[in-house]
Amino acid sequence: MANEDKKDFNAMLQDSKDMPKLQTITDPKSIARYGGDRMYFAPPMDYDKAMRQIPWGKVITVGKIRECFAK
Repeated sequence: MANEDKKDFNAMLQDSKDMPKLQTITDPKSIARYGGDRMYFAPPMDYDKAMRQIPWGKVITVGKIRECFAK
């Protein structure tokens, strides 16, 4: 990837971008696909905290992390 030496990944992780937020979706295809009419957008730090709870050597998918956030 280009310019990786210029990226500050710590700053990108700390940038919440007005999150967390809940959004109501109205598209019937999206409602059927995701199983509801509300969507939760988590900040990057929440994903980081969830991934750090996984024991070393174990694997978790983004879908499983999203399920945890949905609860």
